[in-house]
Amino acid sequence: MQSYALVTGGSRGIGRAICVKLAGMGYPVIINYKGNKTAAEETAALVTAQGQEAVLMPFDVADKKEVESVLGKWQEEHKDCVIEVLVNNAGIRQDALLAFMSDEQWHSVMDTSLQGMFNITKQVM
Repeated sequence: MQSYALVTGGSRGIGRAICVKLAGMGYPVIINYKGNKTAAEETAALVTAQGQEAVLMPFDVADKKEVESVLGKWQEEHKDCVIEVLVNNAGIRQDALLAFMSDEQWHSVMDTSLQGMFNITKQVM
């Protein structure tokens, strides 16, 4: 059975560094990203430079149905593979003092940073 690593928010920053490190440790890496395909492709090139497969997987971690659809499809098509390493890195911030933060800003942060972690972890389990 082939083991993979999945990194949410893996297209840039800390997520990119984690993807490259995991590739260096011998894992093929599933790179999740929400919208920046160019950055995700750059990360994929760094992973393949480490001699590992890079799988680009665009979806919004906060959207449970999208997680189930996209990640679930990959799992269904790769029954001989397992996601052995999961790094819930996706997160956003809305820089505002609580007194000035709108309900929309609050829910956006919570949906991505907390609900997203739940959605991904539950699907991988």
